[in-house]
Amino acid sequence: MKIIKGTVDSKILKLSRPDSIKYIQNRETLGIIGGEFAITFDEDNLPISTLLGSCVAVMLYDASKQIKGMNHFLLPSSCAKGESCRFGLYAMETMLNEMYKLGCKKENISAKIAGGATILQNFSDNIGERNVIFARNFCHSEGIKITAESVLGKNGRVVMLDNGFNTLSRYLANRSMDERILKAEKSLARIVNKTNADISQDVILF
Repeated sequence: MKIIKGTVDSKILKLSRPDSIKYIQNRETLGIIGGEFAITFDEDNLPISTLLGSCVAVMLYDASKQIKGMNHFLLPSSCAKGESCRFGLYAMETMLNEMYKLGCKKENISAKIAGGATILQNFSDNIGERNVIFARNFCHSEGIKITAESVLGKNGRVVMLDNGFNTLSRYLANRSMDERILKAEKSLARIVNKTNADISQDVILF
């Protein structure tokens, strides 16, 4: 089994087995959290999954190599103090570069986008929408075709990226999950405020 994983602290790991297992529809998946990305090979039959609020996951697939990747970023771009996969630009560039190292070619890569919900209704900075716009603009600027989206709205999502670029997005209608996402969103709001200061149960197959 071959897994490439980018961590919150910008390390690139090469794994021979999953380091985080999540079960989606009774299937074992490689779970990632905010600030991480993962790349797997279809032949290993290991989907990638994540839980999204206002964060966005961009999923990339090289149909020729049958290699897939998913990231989970919190904000479009970072402050001047450093880079991290928590931020969209770094997350996208780093994941793409790792796919290129595996022999993927830009002309064979397509994208799907998920997330960007408005969870904190009284928070003035529309993080989710900004994340979605960034993801779209990045793909367009790189010449990567976006084939589908499951974005915006007011509910969190569980997203799974499977073999053959099959994807599933499940809206959350679970109190414990809602509370978990709300807690994460409040932490994200604190990050946004700090960054600004530094800068001055439906299922969709898509």
